[in-house]
Amino acid sequence: MLMVINLSLAQLTITGTVSDDEGIPLPGATVLVQNTSNGVSTDFDGVYTITANTGDVLVYSFVGYANQSVTVGASDQIDVVLTSEGALEEVIVTSFGTSKRSISFSSWAL
Repeated sequence: MLMVINLSLAQLTITGTVSDDEGIPLPGATVLVQNTSNGVSTDFDGVYTITANTGDVLVYSFVGYANQSVTVGASDQIDVVLTSEGALEEVIVTSFGTSKRSISFSSWAL
């Protein structure tokens, strides 16, 4: 008699919102299943939907905010609040050359 044991993990469709510490939704935040290429971006209201297995780690990120990791449990709703990493570094714009071009209108008839 042969006994087969199925140890498959439960796959869930997880939904939630990503917002900042003031409760403002973060549109375009990234939600990624760690160590996979499975990822999504939040919509205009900071809402996302992703498929993951129980035990997977979801990594949430957004420019200017600290990443946050959450392990998937039995719940299919995970809301995340990201905290600001502080001010962004300054941006310096430099020009390395200019050109000047003149147009003469003397040959045009009026």
